[in-house]
Amino acid sequence: MRARVEHIFARMAQMGADWCRSIGLKRATQHNHLSNLVYNMDRYACLAR
Repeated sequence: MRARVEHIFARMAQMGADWCRSIGLKRATQHNHLSNLVYNMDRYACLAR
């Protein structure tokens, strides 16, 4: 279980999702949601091939 989660966070870090420069909880939350959406779309594209 741990290895599966670590690969996800490593991939998101490669895409720059772990770096957030925003002021306020609402904007930081929005950044996290968009980062997750981009990761999911990237994962779907890989699986759809």
